[in-house]
Amino acid sequence: MRRIAFSIAAGAVFGLMAGRALAGLDVTPDLSGLARATQVPPASGVAPPATALDGTPGTSTAYARADHTHAARIQRTVMTTAADGTATFTFARPITVPSGQVPVIAYMVQDTGSPIIVQITGRTWTTANGLDTHTAVTIKAQRSRTLPAALSTLTGLVGYDIFGTAASGVQVNLFVADPTQ
Repeated sequence: MRRIAFSIAAGAVFGLMAGRALAGLDVTPDLSGLARATQVPPASGVAPPATALDGTPGTSTAYARADHTHAARIQRTVMTTAADGTATFTFARPITVPSGQVPVIAYMVQDTGSPIIVQITGRTWTTANGLDTHTAVTIKAQRSRTLPAALSTLTGLVGYDIFGTAASGVQVNLFVADPTQ
């Protein structure tokens, strides 16, 4: 049924145009409402902003190129600690911040043994023109000790060291992020 209706409509349009052409009238279709090549906006020449937590529609009239990328504001690596429990993460891209600020660093330990405590023991950065450029961070992982069953006095608890041996051969996921923009 649809084919018949379409065929009748197409035939009517064709017949109307053919009749106009025979009468010497212009049958060129009106394309004035369609975009012309000169109306297509230019491609953007600047890098796109980093991905935001909440999206915004934007106001630019330039379009994005198909091969553009958004800056990764978080760098991640998985490292295995050395025999002394240390590891150094050299950033793939330096992070530059105003002097006194530091990149946000977080970790997650991949280990099924006793709990592991990770602390930052060093940062590598340079300072110039009021900016600090951070390039690496060193961590130390230690296994925590459990409280002995024989510990019965408060003074014994105060003097107890919860840090045990160095956590060697442990995989640590390290994340570093630019400070909030």
